[in-house]
Amino acid sequence: MTRLLRSLSALLLAAGLVGAASAQSDVEDFPLSLTIGMVPSVESQALVESLEPLAEYLENELLIPVDTFVSTNYVGLVEAIGNQRIDVGLFGPASMVQAMDRYDAKPIVATVRYGASTYKSQFNVKCDGEFQSFESLDGARMAFVDPGSTSGYQFPYVHLLENYGIDPDEDMTTIFAGGHDASVLAVYNGDVDVAASFDDARTNVEEDFPDVMDEVCVLGYTDPIPNDGAVVRSGLSDEVANILRQALVDLGNTEEGVAIIDELVSGNAFATITSAAYDPVRAVQNTFE
Repeated sequence: MTRLLRSLSALLLAAGLVGAASAQSDVEDFPLSLTIGMVPSVESQALVESLEPLAEYLENELLIPVDTFVSTNYVGLVEAIGNQRIDVGLFGPASMVQAMDRYDAKPIVATVRYGASTYKSQFNVKCDGEFQSFESLDGARMAFVDPGSTSGYQFPYVHLLENYGIDPDEDMTTIFAGGHDASVLAVYNGDVDVAASFDDARTNVEEDFPDVMDEVCVLGYTDPIPNDGAVVRSGLSDEVANILRQALVDLGNTEEGVAIIDELVSGNAFATITSAAYDPVRAVQNTFE
């Protein structure tokens, strides 16, 4: 964990003690501990360090131990919430829908990025490469992120299929890069001709590759996608879910909390959300059923 995040976490711990004990006493069968999980969109160890300040903040809010769990892929995290290996999951939209629809997980918050509750998937290509139109992508080498990724696979897949008649399975040579940063770098390094990622994943690698904006350009975008967010497992009481929801919303009310949210999910707030907000994701997922 960076020194800055340790300091921010300590400030939040000191600020939130009041009322936590009374919240516990008002809830029957309050859990003895919780585990929060996520899939890395960046290098795994970096995510572990980013999750720790959030876990410490929630420990302070609930006055119980909060552990962290980093899954290697989206399917693993969905299964973890389904088999109650984790109690709270930070999911991409597609995985949120799977967790809700398969395992009755309850949505509590969605990420807010600078006032927006939606984002887009982008198609990354070499700025000086031969692939400068969607029509030219027939036969191209394509990098997706993960089969469970909304912006890294499902929305861009359907975008190509429905708008340009390009079937990635039949008309392209495809790979899964495993992460959004890795997807961008696959184009940067010339390993593929086009890659899907969230908008704008290039900033995730800009520090290590300062010329990425000059080398990798955006060909275009998909339709808007509901933002990622958090769900709680089936069986966790509504009272505890509400406490967690409010704690995450309150996290965005301080500069220290915003810094933690930004480090973790590249956002600046959490907002309450309903399952119906993810119906556009369900519509896209029908393509894969």
